[in-house]
Amino acid sequence: HLFGTNAINGASTNINSKRNLLKFYLRNKVNANVPDDAIDPAAEERAIQREARYHSLYRPKFDQNQLGYDIYNCPSTPPNNYPMAWTTVEVLSNWMPHDVTTIAPAYREIYQGLCVFDYTTQYDAALNYRKAELPFIIRNDPNVISTARRWEDDTEYLHDALGDETLFRTERSPINEFMWYRLRGKGMPRGYVKPPNDEINMSYGEWLERALAKDAMALQDEDLSAKVSAMKKRRMQLVTDNKKQDDSLENDDHDRDNSTEEEKLKNWYYFRLTTSLRHATKDPSPEKFAYDELPFLDPRKRSESQFYIVDPSEERGINCRFGMRGVISANHFDMSRNFIMIFGGERRYILGHPNQCKNMALHPIGHPSLRHSKVDWNNPLEWDENPEFKQALVNEVVLHAGDALYLPTAYFHYIVNLSLNYQCNARSGTTHENAKHIRECGFNMG
Repeated sequence: HLFGTNAINGASTNINSKRNLLKFYLRNKVNANVPDDAIDPAAEERAIQREARYHSLYRPKFDQNQLGYDIYNCPSTPPNNYPMAWTTVEVLSNWMPHDVTTIAPAYREIYQGLCVFDYTTQYDAALNYRKAELPFIIRNDPNVISTARRWEDDTEYLHDALGDETLFRTERSPINEFMWYRLRGKGMPRGYVKPPNDEINMSYGEWLERALAKDAMALQDEDLSAKVSAMKKRRMQLVTDNKKQDDSLENDDHDRDNSTEEEKLKNWYYFRLTTSLRHATKDPSPEKFAYDELPFLDPRKRSESQFYIVDPSEERGINCRFGMRGVISANHFDMSRNFIMIFGGERRYILGHPNQCKNMALHPIGHPSLRHSKVDWNNPLEWDENPEFKQALVNEVVLHAGDALYLPTAYFHYIVNLSLNYQCNARSGTTHENAKHIRECGFNMG
């Protein structure tokens, strides 16, 4: 699992060949040069094993002969058929969304059409794809890797930073599928049923406990279960101590999750840390922590962020969503370009070009969940009820720590959290090369 240290049999990566490269990444901390003797050999080994595990479990299904290009050595000029896509039926039938846990020697074959560029050796090629407003993955940026190593290697790193008392907006659901919605006034569509997910306030420490519990249950991991039990004991003691110190605490519980412990075990939670530059000056604060940890998403630091923040004048802050195993975010498109980064764990993204808009069975303008697919992607019966959806063309990627996904304006994305994971993204401007497709299915890009 995310924090496991067992070697993986059948890994497709050459572990020895990665040691020197990984040592280079670990040595290149943000704004610091760390000497060899400061690198923790145990942490280095854990990172190598996580990398080997990832390549063992998630393998591209198609090679250069079938795609017409090598996803790991893509041409500098994007191919005419890029990115390759397949029908939703092919992709989903190959790997149903609710099936999130894969344990070696089993593995997944990925319908991957996106190029994967190395930041240190293929920067210029990746820049060409970004300028062409085409999706791709870029890896091995030393600054991004540095943050990913800090966050992923020790669960207590973020726990120490975000704490057990500060409350953050967190989405909650009794089912693992989360549908965005916005209720305005009384003009709801006839027969409208509000999705079961809502928002509550939760500390990072409690969210981490809940997320690790999902992993422990799925993996039958006794050590992880013991860690979860210790975290719960600590949390309950904190609650008791705080109530002793402040009898008025019960009056300050607005929007807390007041579910029973049994209900919380069954719920799914999607943790949010959202900030902007105007909130990033207070020290110490979670907002400043986010900008300090993610300088490559800070428009003020152009030497680090110029590749990821395309239009600094249109930046919209940093949005982090930490997911637990099994959480699904419904397919949708957004009205801006986006760089999505993973700093721990794994996420599956199923992507669709804006020209597939008419096939995505979207809720229309005026609906509380506009821009989102009304189809349950895990239910073939609903595919049959929406035949156009079965013809939609998509591809998929599995992102892991250190990966950055460029998603142009209006690209569709359906998200499956494959484990506890840390994801942050930054948007920076809107482009209109696909506005025609969006207008044709009833939406206005302005």
